[in-house]
This record gives sequence, C-alpha cells and structure tokens, in this order.
Amino acid sequence: MRCYSAFLAAIAIVASTAAFSAPLVSGADPEQRTVVRVELDLKTNNDLRAHLENSLDGTMTLEIRRQGEIVKYEVPGEATPAGLKVRFGSLGTIDVAFTPTTTLGSTKPGKGCTGAPRTVREGVFSGTVDFTGERDYVRLEGPATGSMSVIPPWKCPEVEAADPYSPLPLAAAAASGRRDAGEAGAATLSAGTRACSCYFAAGVHHHRGGAKSIFIGYQVENREGMEIVRGVEARAPASAFEFDRAAGTATLHPPSPFSGEATFETLPSHRGRWRSTIQVPLLGADPIDTGAPGFRALLIPEYQFG
Repeated sequence: MRCYSAFLAAIAIVASTAAFSAPLVSGADPEQRTVVRVELDLKTNNDLRAHLENSLDGTMTLEIRRQGEIVKYEVPGEATPAGLKVRFGSLGTIDVAFTPTTTLGSTKPGKGCTGAPRTVREGVFSGTVDFTGERDYVRLEGPATGSMSVIPPWKCPEVEAADPYSPLPLAAAAASGRRDAGEAGAATLSAGTRACSCYFAAGVHHHRGGAKSIFIGYQVENREGMEIVRGVEARAPASAFEFDRAAGTATLHPPSPFSGEATFETLPSHRGRWRSTIQVPLLGADPIDTGAPGFRALLIPEYQFG
C-alpha cells in the first residue's frame, strides 16, 4: 500500500495533543478547468521507493518509504497534459515531460453531457529529476514511469452536476481507524509535544484470533513552502505493550527500529506521569526523544488502529 492506514490513524489519535498545519491548497475550482492527475514512480538509492502524485487542489505529494519508514513532502506544483513541474525548496526540482505509451481508458460524456473525452494513459516522464533528501538519505533519478489522467470539464444536467468527475475515478488509498471500545484487552497510548510537532503512539489488542501491538512515531514540519511528515511503524507481540486498565498504568517495550522503553501512570489528578527513553528513528532527521521535556501522554482504553 502507498499509504499506511495505521500511520494515518495515529495522526488522528494524537491530533488533540498538538495541532499541525493543514495541507497546502491552490484554491482553484476543478469544475471550471481541465484537471490533470499524475502518478509516477521514481528511481532511488538506499533500497528506498519513491512515488509522486498530485491532487485536485494542485498539491504534489512525494512519498519516500522503506518497509515501515516513510517521509511525505507536500508542496504546490503544476501538472499539464505535457508533463509536470514541482520544486521542493532547496531539496530539488522535478520538471519532466510526459510521453504516453499505452492508453488505459477513455470515457466520453454521459447522456445529456457535453465535453471532450477523459483519458488515462501510461507512459514515461523524462527531463529534470534533481532531488536529494536531507542529510543525503536519498537521491532521486529519472526517467520515471507512471500514468496521467486528463479530465476536461463536462457540462451536464443539474442532476449530474454534483459529481462531474465520477465517470473517471482515480485510485486513492483511504485510511480508516477501528475502535474496539470497551474491550478489556485493548488500549492505545499517545504522547506528543508542540515543541517539535513530534508524536508517538502505540496500541495493543487482545482478541480471540490472537494478540498484537503496534508502535508508531512521526514528526510534522513546515519548511520552504513544504509540509513534511516523517514516520516509522513497527509491530510486535502484545507483550511489548503491557497495561492495567483499572490502575491506569502501562509499560512499553517497542521493537526495532525503535529503542528504549517507557512507563505511564495515571495520577490522582487524572494527569499522566510519562517516563520514557524511547527513541524514534526518522529518515533525514534526528531521532525523536520521547522522554524530552514537554512530552505529554494519554492512555485510552480502546484500540484505535485499523
């Protein structure tokens, strides 16, 4: 999967701990212009994988990942039927032309609608691919392969006007969190600080089919017009997350690539005492020290990961 459901669920879980900025938007109205959607895979080093795609609001998202590690860069960019151009601050530029090789599909306007056909093509993106990740953790190269969808506006009767792009949907990954409220064997712990927009979350779930625990850490940064989200995810046996619902306590021993351990205790004041030596490794950045001053934690008697 290009998007980790648990990774995105963790963002929702700790959003109340420390807020972060919304994605950048262009403000353009897609119903009044031709929309071009692109998806391409880029060549990398260090056994990493890179994927670039855009959204209807003009945001370009570059995702670089390796197993449970991931970095996402979001920045405004431009995509046309001829190709795309996007600059990632001082990290580099991708400015490539599109040469189609295969037409995957073409959709004409429906009954009562007028406009040009909408097409999906695969092909090669060639040109300038100049991107070096922070601290040289990754370098991207061209050319790249991918697809382009050209979606011109259609004029349709009012009954169809509510969703003018539905005849040509593009694949999208959606993250959904499941809450197992009230189950004695389920818990989620989240910790974060506004000082660095750094977050850590863990969940454990005991059920008839077995037991499992999951650990996630991530950091959000806004720099040079980009929103950058770095994260890491690891799974372990349920014994890595021990908790006592009645006492409001928890002990965590996350697996590699995390290091360290942590304890949590609910105090009579209903505030939590968080003691941690857990280090969260990040691609292109310093590890997160979850025991640093300012980290606050919360223990929830639910499993909030999908």
